[in-house]
Amino acid sequence: MAEGLYKAEEEMMLGIVSPMDFLLGILTFYSIYLMLSISLNLEYGYAGIPNFGKVMFFAGGAFTIGAFVTRFVGHIIGLNLSNYYIRNVILATEVDKYFSSHPHLAISIFLLTLMMSALIGAILGYIASYPAIRLKADYLGITLIASGEVLRIIAKNYKPLVCGSLGVAVPNPFVFIDMPLRGVVQCLVMLGIAIGCWYFVEILTRSPFGRVLRAVREDELATAAFGRDVVKIKMKALVIGSAISGLAGGLYAYYIGVVHPDDFAPLWTFTIWVMVIIGGMGNNFGSAIGALAYTVVERLTMYYKDYIPLPFNVVYLGYIAFAIVLILMLMYRPAGLMPEKPIMTINFEAIRKRIYSRMAKKTSSNSHR
Repeated sequence: MAEGLYKAEEEMMLGIVSPMDFLLGILTFYSIYLMLSISLNLEYGYAGIPNFGKVMFFAGGAFTIGAFVTRFVGHIIGLNLSNYYIRNVILATEVDKYFSSHPHLAISIFLLTLMMSALIGAILGYIASYPAIRLKADYLGITLIASGEVLRIIAKNYKPLVCGSLGVAVPNPFVFIDMPLRGVVQCLVMLGIAIGCWYFVEILTRSPFGRVLRAVREDELATAAFGRDVVKIKMKALVIGSAISGLAGGLYAYYIGVVHPDDFAPLWTFTIWVMVIIGGMGNNFGSAIGALAYTVVERLTMYYKDYIPLPFNVVYLGYIAFAIVLILMLMYRPAGLMPEKPIMTINFEAIRKRIYSRMAKKTSSNSHR
């Protein structure tokens, strides 16, 4: 018995019963937050678009997963989809059982629906940008805030989408993997996708398109005078950022296992803004640092909420802490933890010449031998 108590104490770290689960939770949520922060940084940090409707594109990706997966797979395997509004949890469980014995189908559906989530996010971004992008900054922000609420209200009141106020269950495409390895695999997949999105945005902002985005942000009139279509450039930035947000929404739906319209309140948008402002706008590394800082504080608050005696709900402690940090950052370090730096475009021509010169040296040395 003493050995068992010693082992239990050894497994606990700083009051955390399962350090491995805690770490996986941080990395998984960090993957989602990283994608959201890097997409907002592309839109506002580089293009100067004040996207205060960010949650709409994130929710669009999640709603795509909630509305499509169980229905599509259920139709393939011959499930009775009647009364889906009430029976969606039972049907999702049946799909899980089928996924457990058909891993190839599970992975195919996972990849297909993630692409659909990104596509829906991009379409929503285009629809939102078409009337709004021609507005100036203040009016554009107000329009996007309203757009972000429209989709949530539609989803909550239109039952065929995600079962209205009841929400909809989402099958787990990794159910064929035994626990605890399942959580590790899912976390690594999500982290890999997030890092891929970060790298894509980093390369994009270092390209000529990234320099044009910064030119639009600094002076739209001067950019237009050089023959650039400012409206089209802004629309491209918003569509790309919205696609990444939709992809993040799809991963979030798969991880949580349920999609509910009320989970996508406007607070999501301002949370993402906090990450970008703290990390540093116009710096992709800063967005990654801001997302990591927020994730760690949020997860720690959730784990230690029962140990902190406060006269109010301790869940709001994280919001209070970040509000104070945000005010201090805007007062003393408005550029963020990692301020924007000049973009160094990769010189592929110099790299090619260096590779050829090294190959020539090796060839000449081998010929002398």
